[in-house]
Amino acid sequence: MNTRHLEAFYAVMVCGSISRAADMLHISQPAVSKTLKHAEMRLGYLLFERTRGRLVPTKEALLLYDKAQSVYQELNDFQLMAENLAEKPQGTLAFGCLPSLGLSLVPEVTKLFLAQYPQAKIDVSTYHTDELLLLLNRYQLDFAISFKPIKEQGISSISLAKIPLVYLDAAPQIKSGAVSLDKIDEKRWINPGADSLSMMIHQYRTFKTTQLNVHTYYMAAEFVKRGAGCTISDLFSAAEVLPFSMIYPLKEPMVLDLCILYQSERPLRKISQDYQKLVQKYLNKKLKEYNQRLYQAN
Repeated sequence: MNTRHLEAFYAVMVCGSISRAADMLHISQPAVSKTLKHAEMRLGYLLFERTRGRLVPTKEALLLYDKAQSVYQELNDFQLMAENLAEKPQGTLAFGCLPSLGLSLVPEVTKLFLAQYPQAKIDVSTYHTDELLLLLNRYQLDFAISFKPIKEQGISSISLAKIPLVYLDAAPQIKSGAVSLDKIDEKRWINPGADSLSMMIHQYRTFKTTQLNVHTYYMAAEFVKRGAGCTISDLFSAAEVLPFSMIYPLKEPMVLDLCILYQSERPLRKISQDYQKLVQKYLNKKLKEYNQRLYQAN
């Protein structure tokens, strides 16, 4: 089966008839029929049964269609990649970040960045890490900001900052000082999601199935703010949502590595490198301030 056969076969499977397939391909109905018959002759088996004027896919056709769908998805990804490579001039920056970072860190840094690059065009999106990697591999992003270095072929990472984890509670049993994980009330525990933070917590303690599970650090902190329970988050995300009277240091030495991720075969352009340096400068300043306030409050 060659590419012309595949094109006709896929169109008929999608459209359900030769007439609609011909419209989709902008060719005549006889041309579609002839192409299908030629494909069947080369394959040695039927792709469609002709029943009462309708085309009914055979078992072989259904199996081939599953594979054809993945082929067309790859073609779509290829086309998107080609378009993205053409649509990104030097002054355009497209990047993604985790949802919690999109609420404070990225808007603040981007505001500072645009003051330095008044002619720049910025496209920012928020996704979880797996989705950010997918967009990087499709060349839809220049880089991504995520809370872990990725050990994945073709992806490189640059550390921006080591951000400590902290305990969040509006009504803690311990009123001051560092909190140990084994002292956290399991009945009030808010699960912060199955990502790098949760995996790090599991190295020290495994919490049983909880009543409340969330998928962003910001949402977990908002539940704590409303007295719905307790959780653990990174210091930066917590400080943007809660007063320091609800944030406590942990006895366990746990930090998250905030990183810039990018395609190894596409080194960061100067505009991306400048953004990276600005993020690092901003984070260092803010983390110093937050750490001082954290230990003054406790």
